[in-house]
Amino acid sequence: MARLCLLANAASSHTEKWASELAHRGWDVEIISFLPADIPRVKVHIVPPVSGKKADVIFRQHWIAQRVRSLEPDLVHAHYASSFGLLGALAGVHPLLVSAWGSDVFAFPRKSILHRHLLEWTLKQADVLCSTSHIMAQEMRKYVSADQPIEVIPFGVDVRRFAPPEPESQKAHSGGAPTTESQMGEPVVFGVAKHLQPVYGIDVLLRAFSELESRRPGQALLRIAGDGPEWRRLTSLAKRLGVNDQVDWLGLIRNQDVAGFYQGLDVVVVPSHQESFGVTALEASACGRPIIASHVGGLPEVVIHGETGILVPPGDASAFSQAMESLLLSPRERERLGHAGRNFVLEHYDWLENVSKMEEVYRRLV
Repeated sequence: MARLCLLANAASSHTEKWASELAHRGWDVEIISFLPADIPRVKVHIVPPVSGKKADVIFRQHWIAQRVRSLEPDLVHAHYASSFGLLGALAGVHPLLVSAWGSDVFAFPRKSILHRHLLEWTLKQADVLCSTSHIMAQEMRKYVSADQPIEVIPFGVDVRRFAPPEPESQKAHSGGAPTTESQMGEPVVFGVAKHLQPVYGIDVLLRAFSELESRRPGQALLRIAGDGPEWRRLTSLAKRLGVNDQVDWLGLIRNQDVAGFYQGLDVVVVPSHQESFGVTALEASACGRPIIASHVGGLPEVVIHGETGILVPPGDASAFSQAMESLLLSPRERERLGHAGRNFVLEHYDWLENVSKMEEVYRRLV
């Protein structure tokens, strides 16, 4: 049994899901993490906390390097190039796989020349690089040689959990059932689950919904799940726009409730200004929901315009509003896009198949 050492946030749902499945498949999985987690068949090593002083930071890095070496892993896989990736490179253990997540390659190297050099050095220490999307792989390629391998393997979606609602749950329409022509009198429910911060464009969604409400009063509702630094500003904006009574602010919802949230919507809207991958869109598509999303970053890879959803220019509230209105008026189009979206995810983003692809990379490196 090969020993795999993950340098990752053990508290992340992605880490937990992948580590559990790899352990189930026979890998001896050990995680070095800053945050604790209880993952079946996986041992989590917690990095000692620091006060922020330079000496403490050096000790922390030394502790991680020593712990990695003491585990004598057959493979080290570091997640997030600008943090665990750097720590994995400093540990000097090979083979080393470094996965980028988004801001570590899109934002981190743009902070300064030093940040750029740090990212370049980290990526060049890896035996293999991994990306969740093609656009992120293209960005990584700017910092490494043409012959350094970059594998594109998405995180994928648990299509057994993220699935259309069961037929019996569709007897009373609550925004989650596929809408039919006879249900045109009921409000169409739009929504999204996102951390409330500027990059995700929730203010654009509110303005788009306000325009829709002015043209189609009472025919739509908006549900927003999430919490974050923008909450106060966004709720104030909804009040100024006069739509707060039509907006359900659900706050932060548990990971295990996300699928049910998407099942309770008719249309999922992803108005992000930047997305390195687009897991929100994929999870919603897996639930059979049509998507309206910004044509930006990795979203065009996971939302096929005219087939699984509608892509519009980022930041364009009027374009979002028009797309929302078109789907509000066409239940059959919502059903068509949602059905195609589910099939698209099944074909390309079933996470169990994605894990198998990652295993192929692991075996090659080992």
